[in-house]
Amino acid sequence: MTEKKTEDRVLDELLTNMPQFTDKRSKDDIYQRIKSELESQEKTENRKRIGVSLNKWVPFIISVASVLILTVLVSSYVNNNESSTADKAAEPSTANDNMRTMEITEEASMDAVEEEKSNDMTFMSGKVAETFELVPFDSQNTSVYENDLNGGTVFHFSLLENALSVPITIVIPKEQIENDFPSNTPNSLELYGRYAFGIDETSLGFQEYHPYKGYFLAEGKMLKHYLPTDHGYDTAPGTARPYFSSINEIFTDFNSLLRVNEDGSPIEWDQVGTLDEPVALKGTEQKVNYFAYNAFNKETYLTPNFNKTFATLKEALIGMKNPENDIYTSVIPNDVTYTVQEDKGFVVRFDEPLNLESLDASEASRFIEAFSLTAASFNQSIQLENVVQENWNGIDLTSPLPVPIGPNGFTMQTN
Repeated sequence: MTEKKTEDRVLDELLTNMPQFTDKRSKDDIYQRIKSELESQEKTENRKRIGVSLNKWVPFIISVASVLILTVLVSSYVNNNESSTADKAAEPSTANDNMRTMEITEEASMDAVEEEKSNDMTFMSGKVAETFELVPFDSQNTSVYENDLNGGTVFHFSLLENALSVPITIVIPKEQIENDFPSNTPNSLELYGRYAFGIDETSLGFQEYHPYKGYFLAEGKMLKHYLPTDHGYDTAPGTARPYFSSINEIFTDFNSLLRVNEDGSPIEWDQVGTLDEPVALKGTEQKVNYFAYNAFNKETYLTPNFNKTFATLKEALIGMKNPENDIYTSVIPNDVTYTVQEDKGFVVRFDEPLNLESLDASEASRFIEAFSLTAASFNQSIQLENVVQENWNGIDLTSPLPVPIGPNGFTMQTN
């Protein structure tokens, strides 16, 4: 048997022993499958051809587009220059109008949202580019009185130094308020949300503390502070005390504060436990007395003594002699004694005639203002008796002292 015949026989045996394959698909199924594959292949080839064609034309298309854009820009520039030259008193540009329209639309949208929610929310993030310079009062009287406003708005604020809060009173010019709040009179939360970001505390010689972490939501007269997990305000008395003090000093038109987690759930306050009830805010009636504080920036401020409160104004006035620590100093000289009387109003009568000219001019002013600020924290006025001078820096000492709006006055100036 030849070799070829042997190979044929083996091949026949293999073919005979192979399993029988059957295709149960119909002829129509097979036809549709083949047709689909052919169409898919054709589409792929078309994409490749189009891609090659576009690649050839891309440089030309880019060149034409560049020329068209340049032509439009030059034409717009020339037209704007001609329009500006023809009418110097023309209204602001269309771009500015569009921006103003966008601002108005955004304000209207925000107003609508606020009306729907009937809540006032301020996130502690936002405008940081604009800065506001705070200029201290240049008069001997550093407190803010009604006649210092000139139509402006008072913004109570708080500066921090070594876990001590120093209240200040910022007068915002009328024009600034009208520009920033054209349709409403802002409350303390709105003022904080608008201006706290632009106040450079370090330039005043204090710690950079504001804005607060988290965000605030106003619900009527209650202020809700939504705090992140790493807020740190409860880590020690040295962080909790200035937090509460500054909250009280800034948000004077709210009567309570509720601290919650960012998701609104009750917050766990270190060394206190779970907080599910609001705490009272004192507003402007904090029932404190005032002392002098000599800051690191070499300036002297009138501030409460760790915000220690008193049951009565008489107790607070008598307590002004002794701060009971080395951080604050009394505005009252050691040799000056007095009594407090209440007869149709509170009267501080000095045991010996008090000559204000025996004091430094700024010390004499702080002497008077500390008494009036202490009385104001009880929503009261006060009169000083047995003073040699009848007038001091425009203050009539023969009548009850004018009630100050707040201590340590500053005027806001925009840059």
